[in-house]
Amino acid sequence: MTRVFSFVGLGCLGLLLGSISGCNKTTSADPLPNLEVAATLRKGGAGGGAEAGPVSTGTGWGTIKGRFVYAGDPPKLEPLVMTKDKEMCGGGGTRPDESLVVGSDKGIANVVLYVNKASRVFKPEDGSEPAAATPAVFDQDKCIFLSHVLAVPTQEVLDIKNSDKVAHNTSFNPGGRNNSTNPQLPPGGEAKYKWQQAMGTPAEVTCSIHPWMKGYIIARDDPYYAVTKPDGTFEIKNVPAGEDLEFRVWHERAPGGGLEAKPEWKKGRFKIKVPADGVEDLGEIAVPPTAFR
Repeated sequence: MTRVFSFVGLGCLGLLLGSISGCNKTTSADPLPNLEVAATLRKGGAGGGAEAGPVSTGTGWGTIKGRFVYAGDPPKLEPLVMTKDKEMCGGGGTRPDESLVVGSDKGIANVVLYVNKASRVFKPEDGSEPAAATPAVFDQDKCIFLSHVLAVPTQEVLDIKNSDKVAHNTSFNPGGRNNSTNPQLPPGGEAKYKWQQAMGTPAEVTCSIHPWMKGYIIARDDPYYAVTKPDGTFEIKNVPAGEDLEFRVWHERAPGGGLEAKPEWKKGRFKIKVPADGVEDLGEIAVPPTAFR
């Protein structure tokens, strides 16, 4: 460590190493630690390696909507065979494979879209708070998850229910600070689940008692997400307008999860700028068969 000394008195001339008697005024060129900066770094602040949030560059709010359709003839998926509790579950011993649901109009259901990181969140202009939403429910009946893909806000407690006549377990691991869970639910049973943070991608939900059962859940900390309806349509209102928004598009049968519905949608991501007080209509988004596994 190199130190620079200033000396008082005629006897303190030249460059010296160490301290010299009579030269008792010492100033170090090495900066003392800034405790406030150190605390900021430990919290993941500026310079701490944590990714900074997006900066708002636009004004106003807008809407984005569209419709996902299958380009070509969709595959006919074989039904899933039930291996136990057939009498209690009903359905003739099979369940439909919901990993790719395409309607008669070729609309693709269960595509998830969400803003990767929002710079701001819409609030009513009059200052009032929106009416409290009902708790998010994830239910199962006749040995199938009633919501094959469910998107929920992190602010809501997830109500996991079993409306079936047989016992189930509902296992999923959202990752991050969220706890994994696997409640054992008797007929009519239920359990509560609280989120600790938003999820970056949907998590698979399974039941080890009935292994053909499968679903997906994603929790987000802003309202800018949607799951396509059976006809393939979606609409997300009040997104930040006038600035580039990165959307992520997910489907369970897309390689890696990211649905490359268009050549420029690398890993299921695209950017778009929504006009203020306007609607950005993506129209029909024809997804090629090669986008699915």
